Amino acid sequence: MRRKLVLWGSNDKDEKMLVALELLEKENVVDIYTFPESVATESFYKEMSEKWKDDGEVEFPAGFTKIERKLSVSDSILPDDIRVERPDLITRAQAEWHFVVLSSKLYGMYKAELEELKDKVESISEYDNILWDELRGFWNKVQAQVNEKNLFREHGASLREKTNHLFEKLKELRKSLDDAFESQSKKYSESFHEELSEIENKIEKGFGLNPLFEDLKKIQQKIKEFRFTKDDRNEIWNKIDNTFKKLKEKRGTHFEKSSNNNLARLEARYDGLIIAIQKMQKSIDFDQKDLDFQIKKVADSDGQLESQLRQAKIRMIEERVNSKQLKMDDMNLTKKELESRLEREKKRAVKAEKHEKFEEAKEVAKQKIASHISENTKELEKMSDKLEKAATEIVKRPKKESFIDKISESVEQLVEDVVDTAKAVAEVAGVKLEDLMDKAEDVAEKVADKVGDSLEKAGDAVEEMTEKVTEKIQDMKSEMNDPKQDEEE
Repeated sequence: MRRKLVLWGSNDKDEKMLVALELLEKENVVDIYTFPESVATESFYKEMSEKWKDDGEVEFPAGFTKIERKLSVSDSILPDDIRVERPDLITRAQAEWHFVVLSSKLYGMYKAELEELKDKVESISEYDNILWDELRGFWNKVQAQVNEKNLFREHGASLREKTNHLFEKLKELRKSLDDAFESQSKKYSESFHEELSEIENKIEKGFGLNPLFEDLKKIQQKIKEFRFTKDDRNEIWNKIDNTFKKLKEKRGTHFEKSSNNNLARLEARYDGLIIAIQKMQKSIDFDQKDLDFQIKKVADSDGQLESQLRQAKIRMIEERVNSKQLKMDDMNLTKKELESRLEREKKRAVKAEKHEKFEEAKEVAKQKIASHISENTKELEKMSDKLEKAATEIVKRPKKESFIDKISESVEQLVEDVVDTAKAVAEVAGVKLEDLMDKAEDVAEKVADKVGDSLEKAGDAVEEMTEKVTEKIQDMKSEMNDPKQDEEE
């Protein structure tokens, strides 16, 4: 858009003259040069039209006059005593030059803001993400004005070149920071991988699953305290997932479908959402600050065109704020939903943990029962040898029955001890006592079979002892099946 205009006109005396106009946009004024026909030769007119209009140097002849006029939207830029052959060119130039002045002012404002950013960038020795966002926000504003053609191409190119230079400097600082961050992330990642591998080795070796599960949960919580690259973080979470799967397979339970792995993922998603909400709020606040600035500037607008330009910028910023606010509202809804899901997931995790402890206690109880029965079975087998010897002694000394009475009493006491132990432990584990009692009865019968012929030789005394043991077992089985006793228990 040209800042100079050359055309023929006349003065109030109808004397022909050459009129040349030049816009001084920084001063918001127009210099008007008039040349009388006596000095405005055809060659001079051609030189002014072709050279001077394109900012070339032309020597003005003597006898010209110069008038300075303030550029205004309402008042004509030409004085009343000067008339031109093409007044439409004057009107058009006046409108365009007013826009030029506004655009130049906008460029000057951006240029000053860019200088402030330049000072900030040159004053830092480490990468500053806030400054990066500030520079990016500045360029977005400039780009929007260029797209709307509120800035001239040369002004936009100048701002782009200087802005890119600042971006390059920040990128250099960020690269060194990124290198250090990646190195630290890799170090943390390797440390967590070692901890997870150690847990997996303990799983394979059959260590207690509940302590390992607690260790895995602690690692999940600890990871949140460290910053990782995206790849390292994904790798660690995949490793944790695999370790959880191995724990599930080892435990053989379906209660882990709602495990703390899901809880950790929800917590990670929730934390990420909170960060996104904070960033969005910061962006909205930044735009709102810019909007307040533009609204304040509207009152100081110099002319209608500048006011319209400000209003256009205000509408643009308002639309941007409205769009971001919609996203913010959606994120807040998601936040409430995640909070509800987190609450349910935590309750489910507590329930699963209780079930796990119960299952482990049950397994320990079963092992104790099996161990007690095995030990007491051996005692019964030893007792059978004593019975056999006792039977022989009874045959030799039929009158002395005190020994067989003692043996009978010992066997009866041992059987009662087996049953009482099984009953006490099985109550914790939820095992059917009938199966245990049947096993105890089988052991007693085995003892009876083993003594065999000796029992026949021992006569009624040994037979009475055997009947007592069997009767003791049957009484205990009946006692366990008695509903009234169950109710009392």
